[in-house]
Amino acid sequence: MTPVSLDQPWGRGFNVEHTHAFARDSELPTRSFLPRGLGRSYGDVCVNDSGVLLHNFRRDRLLDFDEVHGVLRCESGASIADIAAVMVRKGWFPAVVPGTRFVTVGGAIANDIHGKNHHVCGTFSRSVLSMLLRRSDQDVQIVESNHPLEDVTVAGLGLSGVIDEAMLQLDCIPGPGIKQDTVLFGGNGSIDGYLSLDASSQAWPYTVGWIDTLDRGLRGVFFRGEHCDGPDDWLTPNAAKLAMPVDAPQWVLGRWSAKAFNELYYRAQGLKSATRETIPLWQFFFPLDAVTAWNRAYGKRGFVQYQFVVPRAAAREVVPKILAHLRESNVASYLAVIKSFGEHLSRGLLSFPMPGVTVALDVPAPNEKDRRALDRADAMVADAGGRVYPAKDARMSAVMFKRFYPQWERVEAMRDPMISSSFWRRVTRSS
Repeated sequence: MTPVSLDQPWGRGFNVEHTHAFARDSELPTRSFLPRGLGRSYGDVCVNDSGVLLHNFRRDRLLDFDEVHGVLRCESGASIADIAAVMVRKGWFPAVVPGTRFVTVGGAIANDIHGKNHHVCGTFSRSVLSMLLRRSDQDVQIVESNHPLEDVTVAGLGLSGVIDEAMLQLDCIPGPGIKQDTVLFGGNGSIDGYLSLDASSQAWPYTVGWIDTLDRGLRGVFFRGEHCDGPDDWLTPNAAKLAMPVDAPQWVLGRWSAKAFNELYYRAQGLKSATRETIPLWQFFFPLDAVTAWNRAYGKRGFVQYQFVVPRAAAREVVPKILAHLRESNVASYLAVIKSFGEHLSRGLLSFPMPGVTVALDVPAPNEKDRRALDRADAMVADAGGRVYPAKDARMSAVMFKRFYPQWERVEAMRDPMISSSFWRRVTRSS
């Protein structure tokens, strides 16, 4: 183990003290620890203040691949980037990917990540055929469908044990390109424009929207895409062309700069509106990876991402109300994504996606007034029967977490007794 060091989560904004260890074949730390992949969760779900972080990213081998059926066996420290870099050349691609390729398989399972194709194939866990799980209090186990530890390991936030290996079903693709449509929408303060485009695009495997939450009309941009062939130089991603060499100064972060950013983004996408283009799949799935250390754009104070989902029946009314509440509370968002989840239900007790509409907002580090506004938004989400995403969270209360995830006590009962996280201690404390 390494000496104690001061660290920050990806969203920055606060410091924690960690002792660091690295996963080996058989040894586990003998005091409170938390398995960790590449640490791209924004808040405290992947930190363990005053405890041990057990880093797993060095266990990244691709162990076996069935080229006929597309079944991959790999170590859990292998990342989406590692897998895609090899498999796209073979005509295969991970079934579900998030907005960055720098996420490990173990992290993808632990947070049951979703992507632009949830309406077609659900969450990452639906492509997981089996897992090899190591606990401090039991022998290594093969966790397959209906195993007692399956529903607390999928979306279990790393608390059920260390995932050593996984067997994944990949998707067969025709090549390294994406055929993409870009369409502008507006809504007179509603999300009807988005919902209409989404309803007419269900045959497309990938759909997502960007929405200007600071615009009273809730204008936005709708993207839909499907795999296609492309030139050989698209088979591997280009190195990041941009970088944030320093932290953005705090004075540039606020409502007016967010409005200016949103205006420029909307106008830029408007130039491509109602057009079809073919782009590299890396550009379509992982746009933020083009900027190294993009989290520094929010300055030393950092940022939070607020992502919620509400049931489809309530979305038309509730989503605009929540966004109006945040806008009137001067909670500025530079990037806001809107997506419809499909009917596919996850096996994980703490899995975030549910049939409905989700919105994710990047917000500069909130002050006390902003936090109160976000707390009020939590209550609106809960009253509508929705929930907030743990993987992105750094602030939800224990009371709200327990409303969002009433089955949390089963996860606590099945948790590895040596594993904990700052997030878990925060949201399960007595309240």
